[in-house]
Amino acid sequence: MVLLTRDEEIFLSENFKYFLDTTPQEEKLGVVKGDSLLCKKGVQETLDEIHAYMESEFFLTTASILSKRYGNFIATIPLASMTLFNKFPNMNLSNVEFIRVDEKKKWLPRLRLLSKEVSQPGNKSREQWMKEELEHLFREVVQPVFLHINHLTRLSLDVMWENIAVYMFRFYERQVTEWFTPDQAEKMKQDFYFIVKDLPGETFGASKNPFTYFLDQPKLDTGARQRKCCCLSHRLHTDSDFCKVCPKRFN
Repeated sequence: MVLLTRDEEIFLSENFKYFLDTTPQEEKLGVVKGDSLLCKKGVQETLDEIHAYMESEFFLTTASILSKRYGNFIATIPLASMTLFNKFPNMNLSNVEFIRVDEKKKWLPRLRLLSKEVSQPGNKSREQWMKEELEHLFREVVQPVFLHINHLTRLSLDVMWENIAVYMFRFYERQVTEWFTPDQAEKMKQDFYFIVKDLPGETFGASKNPFTYFLDQPKLDTGARQRKCCCLSHRLHTDSDFCKVCPKRFN
């Protein structure tokens, strides 16, 4: 059995929204069990709970924020582990929890992995290993939750897939270039190109790869990509503002 090492977990905790079981200052103030999102009723109950906690004034924004936080975990923790450590965590919803560790009303939980067991390429080619793991992640873990949210709230699937894309693009286009040499970063970005260009629609349970829709988005001076779809976070409260990459800022 291969596991995430302690150093790898610390790296994920310091750079992403990963919950360290042994971090004493991170008290569990609220827990959403991943398997509660497996059914439409559980997604509705989670939306209702988050809506009340955030004191949200617009239910569609609540839905977008749930998909945005979920997309953050999906885009960073397993993909960073895959690219940086050559390990893919068990992201089945029965193996994850979303732990709230502060009282911020924007609901910014951390992801806890119950089992730290990971897969590695083994006797497979790395490309085949990635394809199998990513297909399971996007088609079996992400797409069902997004469809539940869409059916319950009519939030656009394009908004939800872009909620993943913004974090994935940030990791591969900005963070790895800060942490590694240009040659190392370019090698790691091959995983990014594989995800956004080579994976077919069936990998996502869709007719086409949803990430290709966002590839032509311009880069801002910060290096971040401008969003194509507004994530609606400006409607959370009356005093909320547009996010820094919102397309409505540039109209």
